[in-house]
Formats: sequence, C-alpha cells, structure tokens
Amino acid sequence: MCHITTHHFQPYILQYCPTKSWWLKLAMTTAATLILAISANISIPIQPIPLSLQSLAVLLIGACLGRKLGCLAVLEYLLLGAAGLPFFAGGHGGIGVLTSVSAGYLYGFIISAYIAGMAAEKGYDRCFWTGLLSFALAHQIIFVCGVLYLANYKHISLSTAFNIGYLPFAGFDLVKFLIATVFMFYLWRGTNQQYSSDD
Repeated sequence: MCHITTHHFQPYILQYCPTKSWWLKLAMTTAATLILAISANISIPIQPIPLSLQSLAVLLIGACLGRKLGCLAVLEYLLLGAAGLPFFAGGHGGIGVLTSVSAGYLYGFIISAYIAGMAAEKGYDRCFWTGLLSFALAHQIIFVCGVLYLANYKHISLSTAFNIGYLPFAGFDLVKFLIATVFMFYLWRGTNQQYSSDD
C-alpha cells in the first residue's frame, strides 16, 4: 500500500546529487540530452511518424530530474538538434525538423517531462498505480500535441490525424508508459529496501 501525502518529494537523481552548483545542473541535463538523442536513434521508420524510444526516455528524464531540470534537458535536446547535431529520429538534425510533420511530438516532450517531473515531486512515481496514471497522462500529452500539429500541418481532420498519428502507436504507447512505471516503482522499492537493511 502506498501512502502519498502533500509533502514535497525529491526526484530520484536529485535525492542523491545536490543541485546548488550550475555546472552540476548542466552536467545532468546534458547527460539526459545525450540519453534522449540515443533513444531517438533507436527507431523504426514508420511513415509519416517514426517509432522510437524517445517518449520513454522523456518520461524517465522527467521522473529522475524533476520538472525544471527535466524540461531544461528536453529544451537543450531540441536546441542542439536544431543546431544540426544528429539528435532527432533517424539521425536527423537541423531547424527543419522542428517544422516537419512530426514536430508536434517534439514540442509535446516539454510538457510531458514537466508532468512526469511534477508527479515525481509529489511522490507519485513511488507507488505503482499513481505512477501508472501519471506516466500515462504525461505520455498521452505527447500524442495530443503531435496529432493536433499533424492535423494542422497536413490540413486534415482530427480524426484522420488521430488514425495516422496515434493508432499505429497505441500498443507501443501502452508498453512504454508501463515500462516507465515499473522501472521507477522498483527503483524506489530497491532503494527503500537498501535503506531498511542499512538501518
């Protein structure tokens, strides 16, 4: 049984790493950016939107770093990718990706990281069911942004955009936020057991 209160919790990484120094914050967000770039390049080239592990990485980055550093990491990723580094799906880079058919999903990463980070700061990721609901919401936000952008970009109806930009990924969507939930739940559970054994 999980007991969640209104107490402010520290996200997993921040609980062990003090973030008073700017260089440590930069190091953490840069490491998260590189993880996000690697996850983007593990992809299946489905048209018009490739399937990758990016959204899973976004959830875990938000949960581990919190809403502020999680959002900063995603923004750093988008800026470096826009600058030309091969950080986007399929090894692509350049400002054109941020105006392409899949750009809405990329912008949705920012909101998703914020929601996942906020959930971690409330301790929701320490309980399976609250973690599942939080990660499901954070993950769906990516698709909301992606589908809305896709509909506007291609000048198609929302239902058509939904069929193109969400339904092919629905099964993978479920798997990814379930993996994030299980990963964080057992990460915290293992940490708590370690502290109990130390005592």
